[in-house]
Amino acid sequence: MGEVMDQPLVSVIMNCFNGEQYLQEAIDSIYAQDYSHWEIVFYDNASTDRSAEIARRCDKRLCYFRSNATIPLGAARNEAIARAHGELVAFLDTDDRWLPAKLSTQVDVFLQHADVDFVYSNFYFLPSPGDHRYLGYSKPQPHGRVFRSFLRHYPVNLQTVMLRLSALERLSTLFDPSLNMSEEYDLFMRLLHSSNAHYVDAPLAVYRIHSGMASIKFADKYPEEYRYILNKLRDLEPFFDRTYAAELRYLGAKIGYWQAVAEMQKDNALKARQALGPHKWVSPLFFAIYCATYLPVVFWRKLHELRFTISDIMKKLCW
Repeated sequence: MGEVMDQPLVSVIMNCFNGEQYLQEAIDSIYAQDYSHWEIVFYDNASTDRSAEIARRCDKRLCYFRSNATIPLGAARNEAIARAHGELVAFLDTDDRWLPAKLSTQVDVFLQHADVDFVYSNFYFLPSPGDHRYLGYSKPQPHGRVFRSFLRHYPVNLQTVMLRLSALERLSTLFDPSLNMSEEYDLFMRLLHSSNAHYVDAPLAVYRIHSGMASIKFADKYPEEYRYILNKLRDLEPFFDRTYAAELRYLGAKIGYWQAVAEMQKDNALKARQALGPHKWVSPLFFAIYCATYLPVVFWRKLHELRFTISDIMKKLCW
């Protein structure tokens, strides 16, 4: 869609901390885009591996910045955004990659829909090790005013997001540095409370699942962080709990579930039941999970392996 210009339309935010393993593949997927009016804002969070060497091999379209010390991911994302020149902002982490039409497809949406601030899409997820990728969602996801439905089910994968920088500038704060697992959920939900979203029902990114990813290593942090975020969302409007009562009831059950998972991993079935107990009547699924906590832990884990396929796990990671 034209030659590279001095002022790029899209700023690609890449935050890196010791990401050398998949970094070249991620960068190559940006250079392989069929749309060229972009820049990469590469923020190195004081990596100690070969990440800097890999990034610095690129041409001037990659703008390299380095922190003097490792800072929280939310703070690092804010530092990168502060250096963006584009009207549109997209995100790619160092262990994932984009498909070639990612940028052109989403830029076209913004050009056609002046009332849209936020675009997301379907994606593939790629288990590692392995080379077979799976489609993230089999059905179209919500669009328009999505805040209410996103309280119940949050289908956004960060790698698929593109948004208007002007929409971010309307917020009082960007990524919350106190959050380690859910900083993008917090930011995007606050933005979407007053913005329209558009969903592209085509996979535009490949999201890699591996044991080293923070969303797996520190999944027990979700309950605490989501409760904290909910308290922030309550400040967005009066009577929040009454307005979104049904959605908050379901979200509360999901938070209880995550707490139960963490407790069962520590062989503490009693605390798992205490976390799920107030939510067991929300749906038959939550009641079944609650009952399963009475089984020996080894059987509980096996049932989860059977019940939650990799697709289900992926959706849980994205909520």
